[in-house]
Amino acid sequence: MNQNIDFMMPLRNAYYQFNTYPSLPVNPTGTDDDTFGILVIELNQVNITTNPVFILFTVDATGSMSDYATHNTTKIQHVIQTLKSIVKYLSTQEPDIYIQINTFNCDVHTLIPYTKVTPQILEHMLTVLQTIDADGGTNIEAALKSATESITEYAHENPTHSCVHIFMTDGEPTYGAITPHELVQCVSNDYLSINIGFGTDHNAKLLCALSNLSNSEYHFIDNVEHASVVYGESLHKVLYPCLHNVQIRVENGFIYDWINDTWTTTIYENTLISEIKKYYHIKTTTPAFINPMLTAYNVHENETDRRQIEEYIDILPDLHDNEGNIVHDKNIIKFAFRQCVLEVLYKATHTDHNIRNNDVLLVIKNHIRDLFRIIRTYTQDNNLFSDRIIIQLMNDLYLAYWNIDNVEGDIFIFGRHSAQGNQHAHTPGNRYLHNTNYSTDNFDIPPKPILRRSNHYYSRRNLHSNPDNIFELSMDSLDMNELESYTGQTDTEYSCYSTPGVRRTTDSIQMFDD
Repeated sequence: MNQNIDFMMPLRNAYYQFNTYPSLPVNPTGTDDDTFGILVIELNQVNITTNPVFILFTVDATGSMSDYATHNTTKIQHVIQTLKSIVKYLSTQEPDIYIQINTFNCDVHTLIPYTKVTPQILEHMLTVLQTIDADGGTNIEAALKSATESITEYAHENPTHSCVHIFMTDGEPTYGAITPHELVQCVSNDYLSINIGFGTDHNAKLLCALSNLSNSEYHFIDNVEHASVVYGESLHKVLYPCLHNVQIRVENGFIYDWINDTWTTTIYENTLISEIKKYYHIKTTTPAFINPMLTAYNVHENETDRRQIEEYIDILPDLHDNEGNIVHDKNIIKFAFRQCVLEVLYKATHTDHNIRNNDVLLVIKNHIRDLFRIIRTYTQDNNLFSDRIIIQLMNDLYLAYWNIDNVEGDIFIFGRHSAQGNQHAHTPGNRYLHNTNYSTDNFDIPPKPILRRSNHYYSRRNLHSNPDNIFELSMDSLDMNELESYTGQTDTEYSCYSTPGVRRTTDSIQMFDD
């Protein structure tokens, strides 16, 4: 039951603050002249959208989807179950929700044409979903072009409806266009595109390229048990938007664009959801003169009379003790660490992982190790092992360190960079970490091996038969006496950025699992 929420005031809080420390454990700006800070946007809880919604699901039904994801269940069976739960959930929601489900292999097949989801049609939809079969090659070009054509036609006929494309694939394109440059041309920027990589064999570089458009994003499902979390987060963004067409513009300063690893004056967000607290990094040489501004559309106002919000963001006043001295905010240090982690993850995603142990990779690997050591030491000295953001940053570095110099592991670096940059509710790869007791597990212990099939154009090493597995570490690059252990638990289901609303939506979908 929805609460009667005042949705006319979407902004709960918006502010920025700068570092007040004489120096930081790291240099997040790259220069001594800039002052580092954070900009925070916190939104209120809102009701489910009243606007009609059209969701086009494009589902990979190629031969690789018949591989077993668990001992008894194939990947396509997991996908079918997730789609059935989603359809059941959507049939109970208040707004008019229309869906279309396409499957693709060498060709594209419309499994369920444009249909309003209602309790009356539900049983038929569930029966049709059960007929999905996995076979054939992978024509991503055809899948994307078909989706673009369908949504463009729908949007033309229903200009006030919200449209979204949820695309899922588990592999590499083998038919049609195959390069990221070619496939990006098949995606329209006029609607929200959510690209989901299913399993550890999809082309993460390709999906990230598709998601670098302003209205696109990338998710990685590394564990079939968490598919509902990723889909739940995606659906929550569609059903519980708070602000649309969000722009943050900074005068006399810069804001960090994590996708391109650049400092810019303006960044764009398609949608900010209900209850979110979103963090952005800023810098300036003139803190007294910086002027950040937020522009966005209030989603929950009348579609034909939607008000644009234009609001200058105020600085958060410094804290002072009884003697008038500034009380330094440790929150700044945490996000200075995050800035450095995002930068090193970007470098890792834009390095050729096919060349093992080359000089460039070793430099990045050493950088990851050194940054980890700095964060770990600070965490130990300040007893911050309960801080979920810091622990997530350390785990990002840990998993990146063990995957930087192998082609099999690059997918997790892409996934970590996207999840950390977007502040997603789910972080891939946590199940491969040693989550039992980091006070006794050393950083030199690799994560659990990741099983993958050998179906790509490059050769893969067999983790069972080759003792030199993908997590082998060159001990020459590691001071074993300095690398102490760290204590930290990660939530294997939700990240530190998840909202109560995302959890509620995901839990609601999971309730419909057979």
